[in-house]
Amino acid sequence: MPMPRSIGTQPARGRDHIAGLILVLGLAAPLAGCKGEAAVSHESVRPVKVALIAAASPKRTLTYSGVVRPRVESALGFRVPGKIIARSVNVGDRIDVAQTIARLDETDLKLAENAARAAVASARSRRDVASDNLERAKVLLPKAIMSQAAYDTRRNELDAAAAALDAAQAQLRQAVNAVDYATLRADKAGIVTTVMGEPGQVVNAGQAVATLAVSGETEVAIAVPEQDAGRIAVDQQAKVTLWAGSGVNLDGRIREIAGQADPASRTYSVRIAIDTPPQAMRLGMTALVGLTIESEATPLIVPLTALTEEGGTPIAFVVDRASKAVRKTAVSVAGIAEDGARIASGLQPGDLIVTAGVQFLQDGMRIRLPGERAPTGVQ
Repeated sequence: MPMPRSIGTQPARGRDHIAGLILVLGLAAPLAGCKGEAAVSHESVRPVKVALIAAASPKRTLTYSGVVRPRVESALGFRVPGKIIARSVNVGDRIDVAQTIARLDETDLKLAENAARAAVASARSRRDVASDNLERAKVLLPKAIMSQAAYDTRRNELDAAAAALDAAQAQLRQAVNAVDYATLRADKAGIVTTVMGEPGQVVNAGQAVATLAVSGETEVAIAVPEQDAGRIAVDQQAKVTLWAGSGVNLDGRIREIAGQADPASRTYSVRIAIDTPPQAMRLGMTALVGLTIESEATPLIVPLTALTEEGGTPIAFVVDRASKAVRKTAVSVAGIAEDGARIASGLQPGDLIVTAGVQFLQDGMRIRLPGERAPTGVQ
């Protein structure tokens, strides 16, 4: 027969077990709280990268890409119309003064010259006849054999014949010049940069056949945006570097600034004259031109990584050197520079700002500067 359970023994044992569990949890709770506080404290000390803000220079350098161009570039063409029968130069050829570039078929021009010579001979003959008639009239007039009116008529005929001879001689000179114009010659020494005429092509008077870059001063042509065009001036010094060169800076100066912006690009054409161009500097090369201008203001420059945004407002974190904590600071960005953002307000020269991981920072969070050792127990 089984023994009856003791009614008071089992409940007493259960109560002792529950009390012990509560005691263990009660002791563990403070320990867990201490570990959590330590974790929070340790996690809040973040290692960061910082930068010291320095005031921007009142001057800044603008850099533009340009192309080496001759100062004078002429489009050459015949002064008379005709058919090209020969071309003596090619692109890149160096030519001297009076060197032949191309020739036209001068058959018709020769015929016109011959006709002009015949007209001159005819006019000279009429002038001679009129002159003889006037000489005879001078003998007959005192003897009253010829009237004064007839004498005046013969004198007028001589004047008209002489004028006709002058006109015929002028036309002959034009015809001779036209024959000479059938040969296109260089009026200056230079380099042929473009050829637009080929043998067999019929061209009009003045139509460009070749383009000649006149030897002499070499320049670099650049395009300056309208916001910077007003800050440069003629004779301002410039630094020119050839991309194909060894990186040596060449001294130059602004020779010309266009008075009107290009209607398509809205930029102003600027010519930079090179004082002593090297032999390696050839037409068509690409170059970098540096122009130093005065800045309208002297904003502070900070790295782009030092900025974040909160509610649409740019934010930077300034380090308090004493407490090793960061202070959230709203800033005003004036624009983007080559080495960062331009800060118009919110920061001061000498401020130490965080430049990496700003999106993980909070106002008042403690940080660890570069070179400082982490607290004991913190990985």
